[in-house]
Amino acid sequence: MLPWAHAAFGYLLYHVYTTRANSRPAGFAALALVFGTQFPDLVDKPLAWTFGVLPSGRSLGHSVFALLLVCGVLYVLFDESHHRTLLAFALGFASHLVADGVYPAFEGEFAQFGYLFWPLTSAPLSDEGMSFVEFFTTLEPSGWVLFGLGLTAVGLVVWARDGYPGVRDVLLPLVFGREDEVRV
Repeated sequence: MLPWAHAAFGYLLYHVYTTRANSRPAGFAALALVFGTQFPDLVDKPLAWTFGVLPSGRSLGHSVFALLLVCGVLYVLFDESHHRTLLAFALGFASHLVADGVYPAFEGEFAQFGYLFWPLTSAPLSDEGMSFVEFFTTLEPSGWVLFGLGLTAVGLVVWARDGYPGVRDVLLPLVFGREDEVRV
């Protein structure tokens, strides 16, 4: 799944969660959510594609062990006032792992799920040597790419209806020097 589709998928899940909890996405939690949706790729893609130290662009950062370790460390480091933000990050991180399994599951390629328990299981086929530029310039409008674009459009509509959380209540006040208006 492409970065913007990961963000949309995670946001839609978070929107449903907050709605069911009689709340709404807001503040730093919305930003942490989006960061969480990108975190596995921010770890794995450079380490595999650019530096060649990981076997695949879906290995270390895509493992449930990494999810548990990173979220556990953050839970210990941050006090209770940050738990909402941590929960949003964890949901974004977990949504990335789930979303990366949708295509292999649909295609019946269950061996591709090795990333979930890496290093105890094998990571998907190596994509070492691929650059970010090469990855994005060789994309073709497949059904899955179009599905991701559709998912992104739905996510953007819901995010707009929610009032652009993260941007409107955190980033814009910071950019315009209104730190007193930042909503946590």
